Amino acid sequence: MNRISYKNISKEFHILERLQQQLAFTNELEKLKATHRNNRTLDAYRFENSAEHSWQGALMALVFREYIPEEVNLEKVMSMLLIHDLGEIYAGDTFIFDDVGKSDSYDRELDSLKISLDKLPSDQQDSFLELWQEFETGISIEAKYARVLDALVPLLNHLEVAQPHDNPYGLTKSQVIAKKSFIKETSETLWELAQEVIDQSVAKGLYLDE
Repeated sequence: MNRISYKNISKEFHILERLQQQLAFTNELEKLKATHRNNRTLDAYRFENSAEHSWQGALMALVFREYIPEEVNLEKVMSMLLIHDLGEIYAGDTFIFDDVGKSDSYDRELDSLKISLDKLPSDQQDSFLELWQEFETGISIEAKYARVLDALVPLLNHLEVAQPHDNPYGLTKSQVIAKKSFIKETSETLWELAQEVIDQSVAKGLYLDE
């Protein structure tokens, strides 16, 4: 009769426990699909959710890589973009032009993020939190590139899907430029693209020409 190895049982139990934690976090991510943003989807019948925004940004990291002159770790950029909005699950998405809401959005989203990450094994909690904080700090080239894409995606989305003259907040061209001009510090090409998109958006009536 084979002897039972309690060491193996303990190891298998640990793997199962870890997997259960990861599955709990996977289920938690469903809530990000219910976190709505201000931009609409192409069918114009609903607002996009934060999960869709994160996915599109991560994919664009692959597409626009050639416009970043420095060496960049694409895996880290994509990981940041997939993680950066997890804090919106309980805090909600804060409109970029809501200066009052933005004043405490970091703290609110950090608290929210910790609730979600608490479902993961501790090592993954730490690595995900580090990526989120690196994105928020915006110092590394990976964080800078990720933040550029996070700013560019909504511009492209709004021009593509919004109905003409859809400007419920009365946003002006100068307001948009003020929020997006940091793009040029990382990529002149992507900043030129952003300016062209803004100009086309003004022509479509999405921003006031002021």
